[in-house]
Amino acid sequence: MSGVQLTENLIKTLDGGGKDDDSSFIPAPGGFQGPRDGYIFQNGEAGVGYYREEIFAAKEDDDDDDDDEVLVNDNNAKRRKTSNETATTTTTMKTKSTIDYDKMLAEIEQNNPDITKETTELTGKSVKKFVIQFERALNDNVEKRAKFSTKPEKFLDSEVDLDNAIKNLQSLASAPKLYHVLIDTKCVPSLLSVLAHENEDICVDILELFRELFDPDASNEGEEDENRQAFQLLNCLRENDGIKMFVDCLMDRFFSKPKKKNEREEREEKDDDLAGEETKRNAEETILQIVENAIEISGGTSEICEYFLNESNTRLKEYLLERVGKKQGTDGVKLQASELLSILTTGCDETVKKSMLLANDAFMDPIMMAIACYKKKEPQDSEEREIVENLADALCALLQTKKGQETFFNLEGLELMLMCVKSKLFVRGSALKILDFALTENELGCLKFIDAFGLKTIFSTFVGCFGGDEKKIKKIRKKYGNDYVDAECERTLSVIASLFQNIDISKNTDKYNRVVSKFVEDSFVKLDLLVESYVSYGKRVSKIELPNDENPPQDSEDEQDIYLEKLDHGLSSLENVAIIIAHLWATLDDAIQKRIFVDLENNEIDVSHARDVLRDRAKNIGDGGGEQVQKDKVDQLLTLVYSLYMPDEVRPGDE
Repeated sequence: MSGVQLTENLIKTLDGGGKDDDSSFIPAPGGFQGPRDGYIFQNGEAGVGYYREEIFAAKEDDDDDDDDEVLVNDNNAKRRKTSNETATTTTTMKTKSTIDYDKMLAEIEQNNPDITKETTELTGKSVKKFVIQFERALNDNVEKRAKFSTKPEKFLDSEVDLDNAIKNLQSLASAPKLYHVLIDTKCVPSLLSVLAHENEDICVDILELFRELFDPDASNEGEEDENRQAFQLLNCLRENDGIKMFVDCLMDRFFSKPKKKNEREEREEKDDDLAGEETKRNAEETILQIVENAIEISGGTSEICEYFLNESNTRLKEYLLERVGKKQGTDGVKLQASELLSILTTGCDETVKKSMLLANDAFMDPIMMAIACYKKKEPQDSEEREIVENLADALCALLQTKKGQETFFNLEGLELMLMCVKSKLFVRGSALKILDFALTENELGCLKFIDAFGLKTIFSTFVGCFGGDEKKIKKIRKKYGNDYVDAECERTLSVIASLFQNIDISKNTDKYNRVVSKFVEDSFVKLDLLVESYVSYGKRVSKIELPNDENPPQDSEDEQDIYLEKLDHGLSSLENVAIIIAHLWATLDDAIQKRIFVDLENNEIDVSHARDVLRDRAKNIGDGGGEQVQKDKVDQLLTLVYSLYMPDEVRPGDE
């Protein structure tokens, strides 16, 4: 006897179903004698008495409509004589068993450890069995819904069977190596068809099933074959327009665009069932999680990101821009949508961004408007802060293209971000990051930045970062975290370094000198802070253990690891400060050079230290923009190195 059969028999025994009295009927000539478990009191074919529930139910199911009518007429005549008994019988029919089945099954499983082995170990055969059960339940439900469309009670049981069949398939998520069964049995189209089911709970069950099937944690923990099968199942889904169907279901069924309501409508909305709204939010989160899991399973390639953003494939782009908009309330779904928007825009390469027209007004403007609402208010919690950061990341990804930078300035993004920086609210950190990306390798943008009075804003931030009130800085660190403050300092230095690097002094001497003058004003106070920051970052970077004769680097990878570790400890900021110092030194202004020399000497640092920092930066410039771009950047840095010598020092090649 199998474990399942044993369990069923035990349940029947404890519930009275295993009694050996052939009592399908117990006569009660004296009338109703109190309720009996498993029986229904009525005046039936054998007379007045107690009839077994399953026999009574089976008889009702087998009767035709005509027979039901005859039975009702016959019973009505008899029930008129026993109205009190009928009332009592109705109460009896509603009485439910008080047996705790969960507790009983737990005891059975504890005493018989092997009893559930049959259901916990999935095989290809058992998965096929689940598939057959699902197909049968789906067909049965479709037929009954079509036949009894106006009588829900007629197809209720088939709906329960379908729900159970879908939940049985969820166990497949624990065995990704068996995903091929779903593909081989051509079950995927049937599963996707349930997305259009009229019962919202059934639709949610299918969404939950796919979310679990594409859970990357489950497949990543397995073997390579399991990862491959998850990827193949995803491809099967795409071939059957499954992704499009998920997003259509999201847009048409679960996502409600905000609309203006009058007071009466607001009162009515408060009286609505909140459970329905919660179901919709959960469904939104599930669909977004499916998309995110699909991206991760696919390796986050530019190709998969393009697929999701392509409007001919899905309406996901439309949904994400609407969902992160300023009109949408802040909740977990908005956070998830902002994160997915960041993942997709960051994952696309420059070619895809151009082909998908991501760097145009229609795509960038909603993101900027969503950020704009925080220039006058603080995010309420950590989730809302993360939304702001995700939106900034998405915008920065678009600013890595020339078209994105052009669109940003055309949409007055520069003025918006300067206002956000001035606000001194949480959004300031994100605004500085956006400005950093907008000015990178963008001379025109740097010139516009100066024309928009950006120098006053950025140097005010610079003083606050490196020479501000310690109590205020400590308060900000406590409120937003150390990483926030460190990133703010890093971005500020990067923006100033971009101004020096991108403005051609021969063509825009006046504006270049305006940047230089900021370090001269107020008796060189900002220049002193600059050198102090150089010393501070230099100490942090110097703590990294460098290779020596006794412990030399084994290969180029070891050297790269050391360089990356230095970056984590502030090397990028140290390099930016070195660039600024080199540009100031290159002005050949006696007062500036003397001040730099004295400040460095007071900290026991020589100018040659800055030269070494810039040489190391030149060695590690990548060729992401092409060989010519790499060569131009290296030449620019080496020119700075060449200029960074004392008057009495001999430059290389001048011997």
